[in-house]
Amino acid sequence: MTGLKRRIGNRNPKAHKGQGLVEFALILPVFLMLIMGIVEFGRLMITYSGVASASREAARYGASVGTTASGAEHFRDCAGIRDEARRVAPLTPLEDSDIVIEYDNPATGFHTATCPPVQLALGDRIIVTVTFTFEPIVPLVNLPPLPLRSTTARTVLRDIYVK
Repeated sequence: MTGLKRRIGNRNPKAHKGQGLVEFALILPVFLMLIMGIVEFGRLMITYSGVASASREAARYGASVGTTASGAEHFRDCAGIRDEARRVAPLTPLEDSDIVIEYDNPATGFHTATCPPVQLALGDRIIVTVTFTFEPIVPLVNLPPLPLRSTTARTVLRDIYVK
């Protein structure tokens, strides 16, 4: 029994001096990959949320009743629709080519991709599609750029009659 006590009590502190450094060196890459993965996933979610909000708010602006300061109806204000999409997604740098504005009417078969539309009848819809390519900044895994796309359609309200 005294021999066992002697062996346990006589530990050499110098023999375990680098153990903490070795454990840290083994766990550091895993910890950094976890942190960078969380950062990239957060960037992806912010970008996707911006794209979805941009299409939704741009369609809402284009479908709303009213006119701009220059007197144009909201559905004819293509620059205003695109500006509304950019305003809602400030962390997502959207270009004009990323925002596609179309008009259609499923009941009549009417469809046009020109903005502003030449004609607009009762029941026509505005369709705003926002597309953005997400590119990861952390080169942990060789991920290709991810295309994000959101489409929103709303019925255009030109006049509201209240009885």
